[in-house]
Amino acid sequence: MQRVVVTTLLLLVAAGVLATANASSDNNNNIGFVGLDSDNNLCVNPPANGRVLVDGVDCASLQGQYNQLREQHSQLQMQHQVLHEQHQADVRQLQNALCQAGVVESVSVFQKVNTSGATDFEHFEV
Repeated sequence: MQRVVVTTLLLLVAAGVLATANASSDNNNNIGFVGLDSDNNLCVNPPANGRVLVDGVDCASLQGQYNQLREQHSQLQMQHQVLHEQHQADVRQLQNALCQAGVVESVSVFQKVNTSGATDFEHFEV
């Protein structure tokens, strides 16, 4: 088994060397390339209109999904910040309303920070 893997890798590297030689003489870039680049990184470049598949999964589609998830995450972070600020403003408004209505002379809010960093309000002292 190990011999087959080593042989396959050698064939891939040899194919990459041949592809590099052919790519330099072929300006159309219609051939694929598997091999090492000048920084010793493994490169897999499909031919024109080709795709890179790993276990049958198109790598370009994974990149697209990743980019969508990053965008959604960024939007959710912004929404969370807006909601957090609204929540803080609502608490301050409630505190002021209780004081102005004469319900209490002052209101103190006991808070604790949970493991996610969010603030939980445990109780009001009235």
